[in-house]
Amino acid sequence: MLLIPLVCLAMLLGAGGAWFIHQVVEHANDRVLSGSTQAIAETLALEDGELTVDLPPAALGMLENADRDNVFYSVWHDRQLVTGYAELPPGAPSPVEDASGVSFRYGVVRGDPVRIAQVARQVPRLATPVYVQVAETLRTREAQQQNMLAALGGVEVALVAWVALLVWLALSWGLDPLAELKREVEARVGAAAADFRPLPVSKAPREVAPFVSAFNVLLAQLEGSVETTRRFTADASHQMRTPLAVLRAHLDSLTRHSSESLEGRAALADIEGAVRTLGRLLTQLIALARAEDQGQDVRGGVAFDLVETVAEVARERAPDALKAGLELAFERPDAAVPLNGEPILVHEMVANLLDNAIRYNRPGGAVTIRVVQGAEGARLEVEDDGPGIPQPERERVFERFYRMTRDARRDGSGLGLPIVRALAQRLGAEVRLDVGRNGSGLKATIQFPVTAEAQPVEA
Repeated sequence: MLLIPLVCLAMLLGAGGAWFIHQVVEHANDRVLSGSTQAIAETLALEDGELTVDLPPAALGMLENADRDNVFYSVWHDRQLVTGYAELPPGAPSPVEDASGVSFRYGVVRGDPVRIAQVARQVPRLATPVYVQVAETLRTREAQQQNMLAALGGVEVALVAWVALLVWLALSWGLDPLAELKREVEARVGAAAADFRPLPVSKAPREVAPFVSAFNVLLAQLEGSVETTRRFTADASHQMRTPLAVLRAHLDSLTRHSSESLEGRAALADIEGAVRTLGRLLTQLIALARAEDQGQDVRGGVAFDLVETVAEVARERAPDALKAGLELAFERPDAAVPLNGEPILVHEMVANLLDNAIRYNRPGGAVTIRVVQGAEGARLEVEDDGPGIPQPERERVFERFYRMTRDARRDGSGLGLPIVRALAQRLGAEVRLDVGRNGSGLKATIQFPVTAEAQPVEA
């Protein structure tokens, strides 16, 4: 593709060069032809009433050449041939004329194409001008043009070949960094472990650097997805081991005892608990994997009412609170609290916080859900009056599968708070744990960012 415009340019230069060569050869030979014609015209004289011409040998000798061109001349007066060749009659004045008044034209003499120079001289005592013509065949001119065109063609061919070589070398040098990047990518193919290290942008050509940068972003996202999948697989295989072992043991017990026996009924109850635990574990593992999926910032999602979303979760979890003997309260502003994002993620966050508040509360305790709209943005609080979490432990509980020693016997997986933090990060929100307002219990706060572009929603 680079050579095509180069060849077109060479052809254009060749056409221009051919025209220029023709003009140079024409001008050089016309000057010699003009000198010969004027030399003959200078000898015109009127002697004893008759027109005489003294034809000097040099006048035609200057036209001799190695190509042995034929030379013709003629002198005419009053349409009468004075001397020379009758096949060379005077012609009409040509627009091609030099400073000496010599005009030029092409013609044919004795079957050969010729270049004719003609000059009109006014001889004293003659009423009409005398026309002197000298003609020369074109072999010398054509030979000169062919030689010069051949030289021009050779120069152009050499130039195109040289530029093509330089282009090839330049492209090879310019694309060598791409070849190096290609080799680096190929070296990672078939490796025992996937290598998601970013490609070196500094080695890429300037025009390809944006593509390499975008590819590195894609590699980072892919690494995050693979890491999420790897972590999910490892967590699932580790955490499902215990409930599966329980299932296996009690199924073995059922094969030895009748389901109506005391041992059989106990085994069925334990199987039901293990299945419930396993189901909750799988649900939370999937939720955590989705929450930790990188590159999915959803702050610019749909507009929704935070109050209505929290109220929906409270209605769903109210039976669990009643079953645990807890009082559930919901404090909300009078107006709607608009947010931009994904209401499903907010629903999941509130559900996990409310489950923890119910699960780890004291008997007969209370749980309060609070939605506050302030200048710093919307805020959600889930507060309980249970034993709370000591200050040194408040950051560790956000680690996957971490559970406090006192809660080891309680049903749970240690994934609720990690899910809340991962979802909050996707929404651009902040999660923190504090002591309750009364100096006891635990208050979980989610501070949502200010969204000036949030659309108002109906209360």
